[in-house]
Amino acid sequence: MSDNNKSAPATKDDLKDLATKTELKELEQKLTGRIDSVAVEVAKTNLRIDRMENNMMETLRSFKSDILSSIDAFAAEALSYRSHDKLRGGKIMEHETKLTDHETRLTSLETK
Repeated sequence: MSDNNKSAPATKDDLKDLATKTELKELEQKLTGRIDSVAVEVAKTNLRIDRMENNMMETLRSFKSDILSSIDAFAAEALSYRSHDKLRGGKIMEHETKLTDHETRLTSLETK
């Protein structure tokens, strides 16, 4: 119904326009409610994802610390074995020299 003819009776087109406007308004209200509920769910999901990311990062930090501690312990043990090997090698060389000298001494004693 046009603004000029407010006192004029409503036509079929005016009634159809009113019905369409009413349906659109109802649809808009339903959609607004659904959009709001979807927005709330998205916000909750984002919060959960943020918490999961934080937990994962904390776990990775802890895991990294555990790995580095294990590597340090292994490296210390490897260095200890290396130093023991050097000592054993030195002792073997020392014993070899003594055995060689021992044979020489025995030979010289036998000739006397």
